[in-house]
Amino acid sequence: MLFFRPRPETRIKSQRPASSEKLFTQVILAAQPQILKLWEDGDRAISKNGTKCESEIHFSKQIGRSYYQCQPHLWQCYWSGGIKKETALKIEMFGQTFHVRAKPSFQPISAYSTDSRFYEILKGPFQGLNFHYGVLVELTIDEVPEMTSPLILTDTCRDVYLPERIYGYGKIDPKKNDEGFLWDNVDRQIFIDKFYVSNQQVNEWHLLSGASNKVMPDRSLWGHPAILSTQDQKAYCSFWGKRVLEAKLFDAATMTPPDTKDQFPDRVPRPDTPWQRDIGKSFLGMSRRNPDYQLTPLDCQLAQVKGCVEKYFSTDSVTWMGMNFALGFYPEALENEIEPSKNLKLSSKFQPPESEVHELGILGHWNGVPEASLPVAFRCYEEVSL
Repeated sequence: MLFFRPRPETRIKSQRPASSEKLFTQVILAAQPQILKLWEDGDRAISKNGTKCESEIHFSKQIGRSYYQCQPHLWQCYWSGGIKKETALKIEMFGQTFHVRAKPSFQPISAYSTDSRFYEILKGPFQGLNFHYGVLVELTIDEVPEMTSPLILTDTCRDVYLPERIYGYGKIDPKKNDEGFLWDNVDRQIFIDKFYVSNQQVNEWHLLSGASNKVMPDRSLWGHPAILSTQDQKAYCSFWGKRVLEAKLFDAATMTPPDTKDQFPDRVPRPDTPWQRDIGKSFLGMSRRNPDYQLTPLDCQLAQVKGCVEKYFSTDSVTWMGMNFALGFYPEALENEIEPSKNLKLSSKFQPPESEVHELGILGHWNGVPEASLPVAFRCYEEVSL
């Protein structure tokens, strides 16, 4: 029997391109995962001390880290040196380290600052590319300074897919022996905003629609929900090719199915909360029975009710399919073709935990006019054609 000593694996080194154009292209392609990571997960680049560009973006512990994902202001802050001194993304190729950077190639936005921008907001479609919202950036490489590359970053962080299945709307009338209103979204691609539309997003709408005088200057409020009239809510969503969320979609996104794998169950129950089928076993039910119940931080993570510390862009309250703020937080405007007068999610941070409104399927009426005593948030959804 013969034994052979294994030889070391021979690694075939990729050959450095002869032309600057090909070298530039290969390095930019190699850098794209890092570019996308910075864009989609920019919150991970922020230290616990926050950012050093208050003129660009406000960092607060009340603002959840999700706010900084797919965030053009964080992109501006990063490349301006507000997060780390050395901003270049390092790419090791052909036995050399290349340094990829974004360039401040775009005109200042006077409503924000006099600084040149590292991005430009786009409303699609753009040059044959089909998207609603995009950020145009320009990349360069220190080692190949004579060349630049445009890149469009889209907002992959904003919405979440509603799975195809049968859903129920509203409460089931105990006096009727039926399943109530049922519907399905089979062969429909529906995407729902994870969070409320923010003041910062509305600022972008105003800028692109030529209403820069309406931009909110207070950066500390940019992460808060935008408080608009029904007319302006519809106009905002329509501008991006979307619509204000419907009540039946809200129920679908928040009423957790007993079996997510069974698309067409025999029964479609209507749970009282996104986390427990029976509200009596939740802190909301306990508060109804015990007037001395003390809220805990965990309670407030699930539903920000009266007595909780305010927090925005929190992901602690996520529903079964990825949407946030099912109960508590802000009253939310909804379109409702089934019962047009019921166009408002009543459960909110303005109601104590023992209130009867903290329950899925409980809707009220809103006249569509913003009031200081009743700030109403909203979100959009999109149905994509197959």
